[in-house]
Amino acid sequence: MKEFDVYFGQLVQMTLNYAPKLILALVVLSIGWWVIGKITVIVLKAFDKPGVDTPEMKSFLGSIVGIGLKVLLLISVAGIIGIETTSFVGVIAAMGFAVGLALQGNLSNFAAGVLILLMRPFKIGDEVKLLGNWFFVKEIQIFHTIFRNFDNTETIIPNSQITSNPIQNLSANSTRSISVGFNIPYSENLKDVKDTLIKAGLNVPEVDSSVPPFFWVKAFEDHYINISIAFRAPLKGYWDTDVKVKEALVESLKEANIDIAYPIGITFGKHGEKV
Repeated sequence: MKEFDVYFGQLVQMTLNYAPKLILALVVLSIGWWVIGKITVIVLKAFDKPGVDTPEMKSFLGSIVGIGLKVLLLISVAGIIGIETTSFVGVIAAMGFAVGLALQGNLSNFAAGVLILLMRPFKIGDEVKLLGNWFFVKEIQIFHTIFRNFDNTETIIPNSQITSNPIQNLSANSTRSISVGFNIPYSENLKDVKDTLIKAGLNVPEVDSSVPPFFWVKAFEDHYINISIAFRAPLKGYWDTDVKVKEALVESLKEANIDIAYPIGITFGKHGEKV
């Protein structure tokens, strides 16, 4: 009976000693679990933007954020109860170091993918100039981005290469310029050329007539004047408008009997004799 009283007394003492810690640990665990759920939702909403159709990425990132925070929470709760957590932290740090060394290239692509989704330098469907090439953005993934070329082929570029190089987003604004250059002989009247081109371009229905065309002389060459003219067109249907404008400009010069300078080449006579 005395032994029972001793064991019971020890049990009561242990309960009194550990009960506050257990209660505090349960409170911290409950509140922490709820806070982690809210943080995960906030992180996922950061990726829930139009033009980025990446449900797999959202699920993957949600899992990483949720699991990482829950592991930290469980370690904290174990420390509150009195369990030594130094060994756990050491094991997790060693695992993280090993995984980081093995996947350092992919981790840089992962980090770059997160930056692309957060900073949004482009979205799906945008036309971009990158690494000296012209692309349409087809799909943004966590380690790489898939681009569509003009010939309907695909190019896959690691995200780390995208974020470390200049990106020119040609679809950033609602309108875009159509620039066309010509070489005009010195014998032509430059003002007549300018008026003819401006009138022809503005007659294309898709051209934004509210923005004045911009005409400029690029260079005075030995045998001709190098000129350019730019019109503003809506982004939607841009390439169709580009073709229409160029056709209209060339036809207008023909109708106005304005010559375009171009190399004629060499004419040969009989037996290869130059004439």
